[in-house]
Amino acid sequence: MSRRPGGWPYIQYRGGPAGFLTTVDASTLAFADFRGNRQYITTGNVRANDRVSLFLMDYTHRQRLKIFGHMRIIDAADDPVLAKKLTVPDYPARVERLVLIAVEAFDWNCPQHITPRFT
Repeated sequence: MSRRPGGWPYIQYRGGPAGFLTTVDASTLAFADFRGNRQYITTGNVRANDRVSLFLMDYTHRQRLKIFGHMRIIDAADDPVLAKKLTVPDYPARVERLVLIAVEAFDWNCPQHITPRFT
């Protein structure tokens, strides 16, 4: 979730194969951003306000994690070493940007109302 310049939250699904979200160091998460619908809403919002939240679900284990942080987006060509680290093997989409999130806080939510889902 990012925030629009007017302050309203904006939520967009970001996903990928297992392992697409990775740690860069003790307080930084990162993932590759692939060519998509070319709307660039989140990237535009982050230019005005870098505060974001991630909402990570694990239905099988009934776990939910909220992460709060500050997002920075860089062009993949500007850091080819990091781009290679964030590229998921055998994933066909082309990496355009690298998304780094400096984690400020996190919260494990109560699993009471998470319906288990199995795939």
